[in-house]
Amino acid sequence: AVAASAVWLRRWWITLGSTGAFIALAVSVHLALLDTFDSVIREWARPQDVWGTVQMRADYVVEGLRPAVIAGLLAAFTVALSVIRRSLRPVILVGGVGLTTVALTVAAKLAVGRLDTHGTTANSNGGSYPSGHIIAVVVCLGLVMLMTQPRARRWVWLIPALAGGLMGVCILVQTAHWSTDVVAGGLLAVGVLTAVTASGWDRWSLRSPGN
Repeated sequence: AVAASAVWLRRWWITLGSTGAFIALAVSVHLALLDTFDSVIREWARPQDVWGTVQMRADYVVEGLRPAVIAGLLAAFTVALSVIRRSLRPVILVGGVGLTTVALTVAAKLAVGRLDTHGTTANSNGGSYPSGHIIAVVVCLGLVMLMTQPRARRWVWLIPALAGGLMGVCILVQTAHWSTDVVAGGLLAVGVLTAVTASGWDRWSLRSPGN
């Protein structure tokens, strides 16, 4: 009981820490405190804004795992899992987390209202901060882990972490987002997933319909 309580408390601390860091970063971005840092990273990742072979290769990842695609794959997986388990709980879990994540992401974009690296918000659903690509990849793969490997060792979480890292590198190489947008996407995704585990939503989704 003591060990379980410690795990529960640690998850909530991670959730609060990620949320606090996300908000602090949002304020810093809104006040333009990190613009110089972002500009330096942008120039380093894609010197003189040249689109070359590296950017074209990165585009396979960015487009192949864009939010619409990864969300569609998660939806298909969740429906199949619900049929196998004869329970709507996985669908409810993914639907609830998905809607919450989208709402938080869009709210943050509108609140910060940041222009992307090309000076527009046309393709960013209201703002560049945070990166929806990062959030989608990490949260979707994280939900798959929670629904299929509820007692998995910590190393399993390297899967969504590495996928998010790969997406982040590709986004920076393309300068599709500022570096702080990428970091913010990771922070929000971690906050969402740890909140799911801390609140027990993941365990609820694994129970049989009669329990």
